[in-house]
Amino acid sequence: MKRHLHTITIRVLLSAAMLMTFSCKKMLDIEPETSVDISNHYRNINDANAAVIGIYGQILGIADRYIILNELRADLVSPTTNADQYLREISTHTVSANNPWADPRPFYKIILNCNDALKNFDIMVKAARMRPEEYAQRAADVNAVRAWLYLQLGIHWGEVPYVTDALEDIDALKDQSKYPRLTFNALLDNLIASVSSGYLDYYSAATTTTGATSTSLITTVDGYPTNLFFINKRCLLGDLYLWRGRYTDAATQYRYVTEQGYRNDGASTNTGFWQFKPNYNVFNVAYSRAGDETSLIDDNTSVSGWRAIFGAATQGTEVNTEWIWSLPFDKNFAPTNPLIDLFSNQGGRYLLTASQYAVDKWNSETQNNGFPYDARGRFSVRNVAGQRVIMKPLYNYLTGANFTPGSVLQKQGRWLLYRSGTLNLHFAEAACRDNYVDVAYSLTNAGVLQVFSSIFPTPAAISSGRNVPTDATNIMITNKPAPYDLDARYGDVPLFRAPWHRQIGTRTRANLTLLPIDIINGGPNRGGDMIRMENAIIDEDGLELAFEGQRWGDLLRIALRRNDPSFIASRVYQKLLRDGNGQAGAAQTKLSTVSGLYLPFKL
Repeated sequence: MKRHLHTITIRVLLSAAMLMTFSCKKMLDIEPETSVDISNHYRNINDANAAVIGIYGQILGIADRYIILNELRADLVSPTTNADQYLREISTHTVSANNPWADPRPFYKIILNCNDALKNFDIMVKAARMRPEEYAQRAADVNAVRAWLYLQLGIHWGEVPYVTDALEDIDALKDQSKYPRLTFNALLDNLIASVSSGYLDYYSAATTTTGATSTSLITTVDGYPTNLFFINKRCLLGDLYLWRGRYTDAATQYRYVTEQGYRNDGASTNTGFWQFKPNYNVFNVAYSRAGDETSLIDDNTSVSGWRAIFGAATQGTEVNTEWIWSLPFDKNFAPTNPLIDLFSNQGGRYLLTASQYAVDKWNSETQNNGFPYDARGRFSVRNVAGQRVIMKPLYNYLTGANFTPGSVLQKQGRWLLYRSGTLNLHFAEAACRDNYVDVAYSLTNAGVLQVFSSIFPTPAAISSGRNVPTDATNIMITNKPAPYDLDARYGDVPLFRAPWHRQIGTRTRANLTLLPIDIINGGPNRGGDMIRMENAIIDEDGLELAFEGQRWGDLLRIALRRNDPSFIASRVYQKLLRDGNGQAGAAQTKLSTVSGLYLPFKL
């Protein structure tokens, strides 16, 4: 089967970047005046850029699959009465042989196109049609996308073929003598070796917040900053290390990303203190009047409120300090935003909703002002037209007091794949497993300055939230090796602002009461309860990151690490039980073995 790139112009590519994908069928009925096909593709750097953007365009085509597998299989999402049998099978872990959502082929289609692009990049650089540094930038991105896709295959299918050849046909993968299935750990080893070698210097740069470093790819088109299109390679590498149990290596990558906007030469801007760290400056659960429950900041425009993470009308400085990887669905271009079909009961099919278990988890928390619920739940799930609607993916589509679409035909939106909340909780998980429970506590809970300042751990101090002592010299993590020597010094005489002084932890940003101090045995540098802290991190993952495509992976990672499938089984059981699903017991039994955690692999 001959592979070709959709006929496109570079101009169309950049103005409608997410349209372009590799495929075996035409997507556009009308060809632009100037086109690129396989006969003259890969001639120059513009063609190479087209290949990179085209691969990212293909990722948009699996957005619904990514969300369904990572959320519906877990504990926080349930099918509605509109869902078909296949979605119900995913939720109850009773997948039939022909279930389209359990098909790994859509991931492999993109992987094979990544392989094809990398092969042609090699040809281009050898033929002097691309400079070595241009090659490294683009190969780094394609290689990282391929690793991300393989990680998804490992998470959901366990043992899978690993191929880097530019095959003409997916069916070739059925030959296990040539392409044997690797165990998940062996797959991770290959991915780590691939991502960490060769192009790491191109994986992020201080001049950009994420992704590719090429100035020909980093621009703003139709209001979309293209730097957010590209996967953050160091976050990906950190996650691969985290899955493999290489916790110091994982934390090193996360630390690099959190501090890449900070300059220690005296010229640092405030953005460097906010970037990729939950902080007291933006995106907090906040009230305009103290003690008044009705004054919760609840709109898309005020970056002082947590909801604006998902509905901010413009992607300005504050958004770029929270978002790390995001792909836009434009109302004027295909593909149509599939998340509206999944979640919206206004102009969508309303197939998935929040489980009762998810709602109960938010309602079991208490805010610092005494309100008996986690307000992030109110932002994440709404009652719309009498139905429970997952709102995170819909805030650019459903607007106004009644959350109605301006037009049911204009299904714009953004797919938020990775953000600072994800990064910091994964950083905390790595620190916890690396026996730095106090660091994990500060990242998740109260903030580095609060935990490691001289005033901690008096009960009054920990209950009062962020406290800024006047001594600027000792407020930092001491007796910690890199990457855990996080500097939170803050002082005026002399004036000094260290990169972590504004970081407050996801729970403090959510206005929640702090985790009990005895998790870290009364204070920093005194050990701590690793399992209890890890459980708290995973609970916080669910409260902070629900419906964003992280949940199944977060649960699976802990279950595999502990060799305890019941870690997942008990949560899925509770979801099904509280939703009144009679298959709760059967699902718990199936998920009580490691093999039961994976989908059947069939090409």
